[in-house]
Amino acid sequence: MVGKYVTSENNLPEDPAGKEIELQVSDEQTKEISNVRAKIDKTPAGLSDPDTLTVVKGPHENIEEEWYIDILETERDETVDAELLESIMADLEDESTVINTRSAEVKTLLKYLTETGEFTSVSEASRTIMLEYLSETHPNLVSEYIDLKVQNERSELAEELYDQR
Repeated sequence: MVGKYVTSENNLPEDPAGKEIELQVSDEQTKEISNVRAKIDKTPAGLSDPDTLTVVKGPHENIEEEWYIDILETERDETVDAELLESIMADLEDESTVINTRSAEVKTLLKYLTETGEFTSVSEASRTIMLEYLSETHPNLVSEYIDLKVQNERSELAEELYDQR
């Protein structure tokens, strides 16, 4: 079966046709997100083993363009231990959420980004940079965390509503 993948135009570098690039794609069927090294093109002719790539674009990503992708290398398999992640989430409910790197270098760089107006605070800079990094390098972990967080919040809300009867 031929693979079918989806990516956002925002993930593409300028003029990517035929070039080897790093790209985040999701499997159209399983919705699994992967970072891949690949060649993409608007026609399959220049690719050795092309799969279908739907590129979504526009302000609401509701415009689709059909491309082709030749995946050269996929990110390492990132299996998430959901039980461990859920246990950590539960442990942290009553703990401080402060993260301390004890690094003058990191604090200096974050403070610089704050002073130049890129961020409003060192905390915001730290959160934003870490979340962007985690989203890019560990998409399966972030996705599993979101699923667990929503599931927990839904359970708490259901409990609260049913207790009001």
